[in-house]
Amino acid sequence: MRSLLHSIIDNQIEKVSTKVPAPLIPFYMIITGQTARSGYWAAIDQGFISISNFIAAVFLARNVDPTQFGIYAVGFLLLHLIRAIQDGLIVQPMNAFGSIMPFPEFKEYVSSSGLLQGILAINNAIIAAVGGIILTKLGNDTAGPTLFALWLPFLGWQMQEFIRRLFYVRRMVKHAMLNTFVTNAIRLGILFYWGKIGLLSGKAGLIAIAWGASAGFIFGIIQTRKYWTLNFYPLRKTIRKNWGYGRWILGSSTANWVAAEVYPLLAAGLISFAAAGAYRALQNLVAPIHVLLRAIDTFITPRAAQIYQTNGRRGTWRLMRIVYLVAGIPIIGLLILTCLYPTTLLRLLYNETYVDYSNGMILMAIFYGLWFLYWPLQAIFKAIQITKPIFFANLVAIFSMFTIGIISIKQWGVYGAIGGQALNALIVSVILWRIWFSNNHSTTS
Repeated sequence: MRSLLHSIIDNQIEKVSTKVPAPLIPFYMIITGQTARSGYWAAIDQGFISISNFIAAVFLARNVDPTQFGIYAVGFLLLHLIRAIQDGLIVQPMNAFGSIMPFPEFKEYVSSSGLLQGILAINNAIIAAVGGIILTKLGNDTAGPTLFALWLPFLGWQMQEFIRRLFYVRRMVKHAMLNTFVTNAIRLGILFYWGKIGLLSGKAGLIAIAWGASAGFIFGIIQTRKYWTLNFYPLRKTIRKNWGYGRWILGSSTANWVAAEVYPLLAAGLISFAAAGAYRALQNLVAPIHVLLRAIDTFITPRAAQIYQTNGRRGTWRLMRIVYLVAGIPIIGLLILTCLYPTTLLRLLYNETYVDYSNGMILMAIFYGLWFLYWPLQAIFKAIQITKPIFFANLVAIFSMFTIGIISIKQWGVYGAIGGQALNALIVSVILWRIWFSNNHSTTS
């Protein structure tokens, strides 16, 4: 699906860039062209990650109690926060600058960026460890040990993800796929072994991520040995370069994380960690949608930027309609399926543990539908370098979360958390679409 989307978008870019009507590409070329072939490897790489996350979540949910599964879910969400910070400070600048650098200069830049990534990862690990100790001493025997256990995942996962994204910058997707496979094979092997000997828990699920990522990082260093040099960019120069480009991306990605993913954390704090586990169990039914959303963000944005340069907003609007059509079919289909058979799917994955929450699947589908409603538009805003509206929209959603959202959680529990998240997605959608249409109107007036 992802590769088909890539091929169709590339065809539209060629037509818009030349402003000459192009004949429709035959179907066999869409599925066998150069872009499709490279997209297949990228799809396999992302597929390894998504399938591994899905298997790990289901395995834990079936073998630990809801509180332990909630601990895993909360830790997993905090890893997403780390990814948002890493994205703005390290990954996106590396994508923008590293992809156009000649190899000698790239070695200097990526070696300096790798050192910065290591410093960032160590600082995050220290914060997790110290914060966990403080919470434990204050008497929180669940959140404290959970946060402390994240020091190793924060350290190992960031370094492995840095290596994996480096491969994408240099268009070596096969190497990224191999590294992802090794990482997740070790992670799942450790998890299954601990389950066999009776050591499975929420923290064990997080530590398995850390050991798998650490192994992937070591393997990645061997894979990328020709990229490293001691003659790297001065750190101060790299920091200025990365910050100048990534500060608004950092603000937008962090605000987006707060608006989109803090609700399960609020559920854990206001209700229980078991509530966060129930939320994660429902969310796991629509997990494949994340593959397409990530594909839209990483693949469409640079192509939309190219279209914007040649044909302005009219071209990006045409591109956006194609994205909504191609990605919308499988996304809407999956949401309908999960709404029609929530009890059957929950029983199939988790036995009877989370069947009582089946009514929440409708709310979860509404949330994901509204999320998809603004996600391609958000990618277009990034492409045309208008990121402040994204930041502003998520700030409004965050205000809603800490007012209406908290009231909803206290009133309706897990259902209130999902409903509040759907409200956040609606707020972001309305703001971004209103800005888009008003700007288009002012441009054409």
